[in-house]
Amino acid sequence: MALNDTQQAEFLTLVSGHVSDAMEILGIKRSVLTNFICLGSNHARMVGTAFTIRQRAKSSVTPKDEPLVRHAEVSGGLAGKGEVVVVDIGGRTDVVSWGEFHTYKCLLNGVTGVLINGATRDAPQIRDSGMTVMVKGLSPIKSRWDLETAEINGPVTIDGVGIRPGDVIFGDETGVVVVPQERIDDVLAKAKEIRDFEDGERDAAMAKLHG
Repeated sequence: MALNDTQQAEFLTLVSGHVSDAMEILGIKRSVLTNFICLGSNHARMVGTAFTIRQRAKSSVTPKDEPLVRHAEVSGGLAGKGEVVVVDIGGRTDVVSWGEFHTYKCLLNGVTGVLINGATRDAPQIRDSGMTVMVKGLSPIKSRWDLETAEINGPVTIDGVGIRPGDVIFGDETGVVVVPQERIDDVLAKAKEIRDFEDGERDAAMAKLHG
């Protein structure tokens, strides 16, 4: 189930530090991903509920030219409004499971971001598209010759962090936080308190620096 419009707007007033701190204070298991490349505008961020796809290496008996990857179906309409597409290819960065035209299709379908445990191509075009896409690496090589889709919209694990369809993915240039779907309201409320406190601290510091 997607975030409602109010939740979506309120999350976008936050940064990953607010969300991470809120989860720590509430005693929720740490679910943070770091060292991703953020392809997006300055101060880019993304938030939405996870729609997952898991890719794996093709079987040795599968013909190399037989296309068995299905991420085009995900970008073409399986993932929709308010969702973040999560593509898990096990962290491989030699071949890609994303590109410019998948990004455009997602924008047309209301997808709010993309998280790839792997690589993409077309980095400049994606950066200019307006969509925030977070990746482990970059490569020009398509995945159709090397990978096949194992599962669509099932649970995945990235760097030890479990992600279920419907969990909230919040990402910015600092990192990615996965919020359990059962705790969305609790985390959002606490994160807003932290934001408000930090805004006051920032205003006071700026007044002293520039007053």
